[in-house]
Amino acid sequence: MSEKNKLKNIESKDLRSHLHLKNFHYSKDKYPFKEVLEKLYGCDLDKLHLHLGIFNEFQRSNDQSTLAHKVFYSNFSRVVKPIYEDFIHNFLLKILCPHQFYYQVIPTFRIGLPGNKFVGEYHKDSSYNHQSYELNFNLGISNYIGQPALKSESKPGSGNFVTVECPYGSIFSFDHIDCLHGSDINQTSNTMVSFDFRLALKEIYF
Repeated sequence: MSEKNKLKNIESKDLRSHLHLKNFHYSKDKYPFKEVLEKLYGCDLDKLHLHLGIFNEFQRSNDQSTLAHKVFYSNFSRVVKPIYEDFIHNFLLKILCPHQFYYQVIPTFRIGLPGNKFVGEYHKDSSYNHQSYELNFNLGISNYIGQPALKSESKPGSGNFVTVECPYGSIFSFDHIDCLHGSDINQTSNTMVSFDFRLALKEIYF
């Protein structure tokens, strides 16, 4: 049975744990996130750090503070939104069918600069008042493989951390509510670029 068909038999309350660490592939031709961002920034995304200067190790309070973040958010509606909304409505909706959901209007942009990390701390989102009706999806755009990628507990409370790779053309979900997760210092010479977003499952949303 395909993953898509399995989801039809999963109750909404169990969907987040069922999807934990599962990966889905999409068409890069239909959803060219990397290409539109490289056109926006005027450089290869894995070399974005060469244009941003030097930063101290990011903490939770400032891991969204670079010029690259400002450029992404200020240009989101014009450049990324049409592809993102098409992706939500024509890819993700089919993956999660028959489950209905609300979605994060503007995804959270992430960059892991060489010598730095893209998540300011290891944490569970439940520690910051995120609720059990949420799903979390991460979409890797550049260099989201190996050491710079997200680290997450394999199971809630296990203390066993796995590297969750997400090459361009794929998207994964993980249990951001109950599993400790974060990132380590990027020890490569390339910038890691991704964005992530949350869904609120309509059936159990409050």
